[in-house]
Amino acid sequence: MFKKIFVEITNRCNLACDFCRVSRRPKADLTPAAFARLLPQLAPFTRHLSLHVLGEPLLHPQLDQFLALSQAQGIQVNLTTNGTLLPRHGPMLLAAPFLRQVNISLHSVSGRCSGFDPGAYLTGVLEFSRRAAARGIYVSLRIWDLPSQEGNAEERWQNELLSRLEKFFALSEPLAGTAGVGQGVKLAEKIYLSQKDLFAWPSLAEPDLGERGTCRGLRDQVAILVDGTVVPCCLDAEGNMPLGNVFEEPFGEIVAGARAARISRGFRERNVVEELCRRCSYRERF
Repeated sequence: MFKKIFVEITNRCNLACDFCRVSRRPKADLTPAAFARLLPQLAPFTRHLSLHVLGEPLLHPQLDQFLALSQAQGIQVNLTTNGTLLPRHGPMLLAAPFLRQVNISLHSVSGRCSGFDPGAYLTGVLEFSRRAAARGIYVSLRIWDLPSQEGNAEERWQNELLSRLEKFFALSEPLAGTAGVGQGVKLAEKIYLSQKDLFAWPSLAEPDLGERGTCRGLRDQVAILVDGTVVPCCLDAEGNMPLGNVFEEPFGEIVAGARAARISRGFRERNVVEELCRRCSYRERF
């Protein structure tokens, strides 16, 4: 059993933020029919799907069908979104009984990613968060600790963000003193603020960090790209470690296959066997 399985229903996005990976893969959407074929394969392996690897899931024109299909299979859904489309699609999300959690990347609208009014954006996010929590949906408001210099657009955006959160949730303590990197802060029932260090997407062009280490890939999670390629974790956004394709062979056989077993055994023994994993700095967090 995996804690969650990532399923990339689209790799298209309405933003072009420089902290997100620019993929060389063709832009595509997973079809509801393909998703319906996939779900029975995944049901024995998890109770939670995360509809994200790259891309903005709210861009998918048939997202409501994905949520309905997941409900029919008894699998709860987590979404990760940049939040810019919540005013348009929020009602559909709020009506989905098996939507468990929505992660909103607040850093998407900052000095690094222009084109949106930060004030209007945050108003939409907070209103959705309030209504989602009232429906029993968890909301994680996420901020990457982006490199910034005092007084620049990113610094001003983060200060405005924290101030707005304090006022909206009537907090008695300033968030600037409590929302430390790596810590989660409860803002209200079912609503949390999470701030973490910005990570670097792994790349075969990066330096080799050595063979010793471990990861939660193939232990807590596994990911499926929009074309059906199964990869060990959600950071293999280019499919550099293909384990198989769910539209060509059963998911259960793929995760029990020779390459997956070699990777899993290596992580258990703190031995990193894949070239991409050897160049992934995220594993240094474990």
